[in-house]
Amino acid sequence: QIHHRLSADELMHRRYSRRPVMSALNSSVILRGVSRSLIGIVPAIVMLLVLGDKDNYGTEQSNWVYVALVLIVLGFIVGGAVAGRSAPEAPFMHGAAAAFIAWGVPQIISIIVNMAQDDGVNIVGLFFNGLLAASIGVVGAGIGIRRGTLDDGGGEPTG
Repeated sequence: QIHHRLSADELMHRRYSRRPVMSALNSSVILRGVSRSLIGIVPAIVMLLVLGDKDNYGTEQSNWVYVALVLIVLGFIVGGAVAGRSAPEAPFMHGAAAAFIAWGVPQIISIIVNMAQDDGVNIVGLFFNGLLAASIGVVGAGIGIRRGTLDDGGGEPTG
């Protein structure tokens, strides 16, 4: 067996000739995914505010929190799927970005409201939830590209 070894110049060329991550992101694709995510997330937030326990932000003594959780997770999945399917060159990055931004919009509003009311902000919780939202968006992107290959490939996965 003959192994072809890459020279240092060839290796450096391969490593640095790829587009940087930020230039690989398509903002219109991400915004399309964010808008689809927010279609499920905003009604869930309104549901919690209207029907949930006012003292605990809808998290205690109300079963509406479970319905809202399903809507939020589905919102992240749909947004990730839309973004991932629309960007076949980097579907997972787009799905994660769409879900993360869709998560961030209500979070920014919540942080502003909490700070105005002198309530604390749980930084660890924010970090974990943002990471979870991005991960759910990646799952959605996987679903989106899987459905895209099945739709375009005559029923057989192409990739």
